[in-house]
Amino acid sequence: SSWRDSLVLVQRCLIPGARQLDEARTIREIRMLVKRITSKYGDAVIDYEEIYGSTLPIDQRLALWKASDCLLNTEVRCGLNLWPLEYVYAQKESDRPGIVVASEFSAVFGVLNGALRISPFAMEDTLATIDKALTMSKPEREGRYLRDIDFISTFSSAQWIQNVLRDLQDQMIDEQRNDGSEASSSGNQNTAEYLGSVRDEQFTRLDPKSILSAYNSTSRRVIILDFNGTIVIKQAVDSFLKLDGSAGDAPPRAVCQSLEKLCADPQNTVFVVSGDIHESLEKAVGNIRGLGLAASNGSCFSPPMMEGESTRTWFALDLGVDWDSVKNVAIPIMSKFTARTNGSFIKIAHSSIGWSYYSCDPEFGSLQAKYLVVELERALGAYDVRFVNLKGIVEVIPRRLNKGIIVKKILRDVAARDNNAGVDFVLCMGDDISDEKMFTSVFSFVSEMDDDYVNVTPSPQVSQLSRGTLLPASKSYLVEPQSVRCRNLAAPMFAFTVAVGKKPSHASQFVDGAESVADLLVKMASGTTDAYFTMEKGGGRHLSRFSSDLAESDE
Repeated sequence: SSWRDSLVLVQRCLIPGARQLDEARTIREIRMLVKRITSKYGDAVIDYEEIYGSTLPIDQRLALWKASDCLLNTEVRCGLNLWPLEYVYAQKESDRPGIVVASEFSAVFGVLNGALRISPFAMEDTLATIDKALTMSKPEREGRYLRDIDFISTFSSAQWIQNVLRDLQDQMIDEQRNDGSEASSSGNQNTAEYLGSVRDEQFTRLDPKSILSAYNSTSRRVIILDFNGTIVIKQAVDSFLKLDGSAGDAPPRAVCQSLEKLCADPQNTVFVVSGDIHESLEKAVGNIRGLGLAASNGSCFSPPMMEGESTRTWFALDLGVDWDSVKNVAIPIMSKFTARTNGSFIKIAHSSIGWSYYSCDPEFGSLQAKYLVVELERALGAYDVRFVNLKGIVEVIPRRLNKGIIVKKILRDVAARDNNAGVDFVLCMGDDISDEKMFTSVFSFVSEMDDDYVNVTPSPQVSQLSRGTLLPASKSYLVEPQSVRCRNLAAPMFAFTVAVGKKPSHASQFVDGAESVADLLVKMASGTTDAYFTMEKGGGRHLSRFSSDLAESDE
C-alpha cells in the first residue's frame, strides 16, 4: 500500500501472431487480470498496452529503460533475453541507475552480477525483492551498475561464441582427465571398477528353471511382490503424454489366476507390497483369498484373508510420528502449490502425504516440486519425517518408513511358526528404488536367522486399523515373536531377490520387465516351464493368454 500512489507497472504485451489460438487465450487471461487490478486500485497503477509483433521498437524500449527505476524479469523458460543487458547499458550517465530484478530461471541471471534474484513462484519473496530494488540507495545502485557495464559494453557476439566454445573444450578436457585418473598407469582396473565388474558378473538374468527347482524342493515359502511395474504392467508413454496410472491399475487376468493358485497352497505365504493407498490396492487384488497386502510402502498391511473371514482386517505400524500435526503443517503448503500448478493434486495415505505433479507440464512440475521440498523441509524440521520425490510425486513420510520394514516383519512371522521352523524359500521382486530396501531386508533376515532376538532391531509395534474378526492365524501379526533363531538351519535355503529391469540394484538377479514377472508366476502356478504368458492389446482392452494347464484349472 505504501507504493500505491507513487508506483506504476508498465506492461507491454507482444503478440507475434505465430500461435493465434494460444495467444488469444493468453491475452484474454491477461486482460482479465488487468481489469481486476484497475477495478480495485484504479487506472493509474498500471500502464498496459498490447503490441502486435515480436519486438518493441528500439526507440520505445530506450524511452522505457531511461524512465524506469526497475526492470522486472519473471520468465520461467527462455533463451538469452538481451533486453536486460540493453537496460543496463541504457543506464549510462544516469543520476540514479535502474535495477534489474531477474528470474533465477532466466539465462541472463547467470550473466548479470548486479541483478537481484527472484523465483516467480515465491510471491512473498518477489514482492520483498521489488521493494528492495525500489528503496535501494544511490551508492548501491551505482555499484550494481558498475559490476555489469564493462562486460556488456566490451563483449561482442564473436567473443561470446568464442567463450562458449572455450567452456565446452575445458569441460571435455576435465572429463578426459577424470577418466584417466580413475585407471591406474599400468592399465589395470582400480578398486571401484573391479567391484563394479564383479557386480555386473553376479547380477544375472533370472532363470525360471532355477526358481521352479527351488520352489518344488521347499515347503516353507514366502513370495513378496511389488505392485505397479511388477505385477501391474506399465504403459510405455512419453513424458509429455501422461496417462494416469498403469494398464488398468490391476494385474492381468493370468497373473491374478496364478496368484490365486499360489495362495491356495498352505506352504506359501504371498504378499503384495505397494506404495499406493490401501483402498486402491484392496480394490485391485483384495478379492484374492490367501493373499496378504501391504499398502503405503508397508505402513499398513492386511494379513492373508482365510476361510471364515468375509472382510479384510488392516493393521498399522507405529512409526513414532504425530501424523495429525504433520498434516496440519504440510497440507496448507501443498494446497498453495496445487493452486498455482495446473494438473497437480494432493494424495493422503495412512502414513504419507503426497503432492502429485505427474499430470503437470514436466518441466514446470519438476521445478515446483523442488521448491515444495525446500518449503516443506523448512516447515517440518521439528518432525521425524523425510521427503521423497519419485515418479512424479513429492511425499512426506516417516523417516523410519520403507518397504523393508514390512518385508522383515513378514519373514520373521513366517519363520516363527511351527516352533521356529524357519523359511526355506524367499522370492522378492520389485522394479524401482523404493523396492531396494525389500532386497536388503531379505539379506538382513537371512543373516539374523541364527541370532538372538536381543541382537536385532525389533519391528515397530502394530495396532489394528480397521474393524474385523481376528482369527488365530492373523493374531500373530500383532505381537512379534521374541525369537529369530530358527531350527533346521542345516537344511538348504533359497533366497531370490529380483529387480524388474536391468539397472544398478541390490538385487541378485533381474528380469526384463513386468511381462517376465507374469510369465514366472504362471510357470510357478502351473509347476512347469512349459507354461507361458503373453499379452495382447485388442479393442482397447488387454487380453491375456496362458498355458492350457492354467486355463483348464479355471474350468
